[in-house]
Amino acid sequence: MTGTIARAAAAVAVAASVTLATAGTAFAAEPGAPPGPGTSPQQATPTEKAAAEVRPAIVYLTETFTAYVGDGTGLYYNNGQPLTLNATCTGFGVNPQGYIATAGHCVDTTSPDGVRADFIAMVAQDLAATTPGVTVQDAMTYGMANWTVEGQAKGSPIDAQYSAVIGSGTGSGTKGEVVPARLVDFRPPSQGDVALLKIESSDLPSVQLGTEADTAIGTPVLSIGYPAAADAVTDTTLEPSNKDGQISTKRTMGSVPYYETSASLSPGMSGGPTVDMDGDVLGINSAHLPNDQAFNFIAPAGGLNELLARNGVQNQLGPNDTLYRGALANYYAGHYTDAIAGFERLLLVDPDHGQAQQFKTEAAKAKERFGDTPVVPAAQQSDDTVLWGLAPWLFWTIVGGAAALVVGGIALLVAMLRRRKGRGDGVVADIPAPRDPRFDGYADWTPGAQAPRMPQAPWGSTPMPPQNRPAPQAPAWQQQPPAGVSDGPTTVVTPADIMASQRPAPAAPFVNPGPAGPVNPPAPPAPTASMAPPVNGSGEEPAAPTAVVSIPKAGSCTNCGSTVTPGAVFCATCGTRQS
Repeated sequence: MTGTIARAAAAVAVAASVTLATAGTAFAAEPGAPPGPGTSPQQATPTEKAAAEVRPAIVYLTETFTAYVGDGTGLYYNNGQPLTLNATCTGFGVNPQGYIATAGHCVDTTSPDGVRADFIAMVAQDLAATTPGVTVQDAMTYGMANWTVEGQAKGSPIDAQYSAVIGSGTGSGTKGEVVPARLVDFRPPSQGDVALLKIESSDLPSVQLGTEADTAIGTPVLSIGYPAAADAVTDTTLEPSNKDGQISTKRTMGSVPYYETSASLSPGMSGGPTVDMDGDVLGINSAHLPNDQAFNFIAPAGGLNELLARNGVQNQLGPNDTLYRGALANYYAGHYTDAIAGFERLLLVDPDHGQAQQFKTEAAKAKERFGDTPVVPAAQQSDDTVLWGLAPWLFWTIVGGAAALVVGGIALLVAMLRRRKGRGDGVVADIPAPRDPRFDGYADWTPGAQAPRMPQAPWGSTPMPPQNRPAPQAPAWQQQPPAGVSDGPTTVVTPADIMASQRPAPAAPFVNPGPAGPVNPPAPPAPTASMAPPVNGSGEEPAAPTAVVSIPKAGSCTNCGSTVTPGAVFCATCGTRQS
């Protein structure tokens, strides 16, 4: 029997170990959600996911500058008429309350290298085209040193008007709302090349800014913007261009830090964001070298953070941004029903959100084709090192081995106990001390404590018939001895004897000393039952004598007739001795 149990326990242990180890291998093979019916989640590169996350916040900016260019002697070019310069740049939302970031050189109307240089370049090109022997470079050099560029009033700054196209990054069409923008603050290229515009809005799509710690050499990046050169040869579109690359190095221009990137930049993309694969802005598209699209610079986001702080603006996402990103994450995870529900909630509050409409349509198509990918509880959504730092197969293998050891140990213990019991040398039970039969059932109970539990008849049961219950027994001194049994001599004890035995013994009388003489020794004590010799030499002790109590009836005094207490020697009324 013992061998059978041991073999069964060993078999159970092996089965448990194999089962748990197999489960560990299965968990390691499928750390994520199990695939849905017929598919896997949407496949997308990190670049595509970053672009989809940031694109709603991209803003198409238009600028119109008006200025008068003079030669310094009171004469103005263009026959004294103002010159108008139209330009485009890219911006992005940084706060839902309508704050848009862009490059400083896109709005700089005061420093020599800002918009002023663009007006001088316009005049220089005209002079080179109409004046023989004058080159554009010669005219530019002379104009930068001698010409004036001013607004409507003499000596005033260049007049500027800014507009933002809301809903710019929502699709491939040209639909968008043009709203005026005002300049809040800016820094020219020599101080960081960042600027801040403001429009009237309370739910402007926004992005988050990264930090210096997020940027390292070799970090993959995505530069986003609207290249003006593309609009010159293709139809105008509000779909931004995405140029991927990486951070090549960190440089400085004077005392201002810049990041060199391999992402291609071109005019019109200035002011757009360069983001990492998490969608956080690492820098602002700033400068490029002509004819070398792989050698470009971005202004670090730290300068923009300083500009925001200087103007009391906080970089943050809005409720719509959070809702959009959550729905987008469900879409890429294959949870199409949840994604559709999220995009629909967003479209209720922002019907013109083109990206939400686009991905809602894509999610509906994917759901019809593939179905939803089941959602796995958070405890099961783990990678290969979330189980106390161990791979799942190793973790479950260890658990299986531990289970095998436990089961085997239990089986071994059972076998040893059974074998010891078979030899007869088992556990010696403690023998309880004998109890006084007079207190059986009450020895553990004291007044005030809970009475001992006595057997109770079940509810609804029939009580024991009276004739089947044991008759109550009289006290021992009232019980009659069984007939025909001789227990030894019978002694009659009266109440007077009982009372006399309870009174203290009288003191011995005083005896005067007499002449010396022999004194009779005290009589030996009367023999008791314990001193009786064995009966018939059998070695058995005789039985103790049985006391029979005679209780007389009450009588009357012979002298005065008063009632006398049974056993009394004298009358309590007159004191006459009773016979």
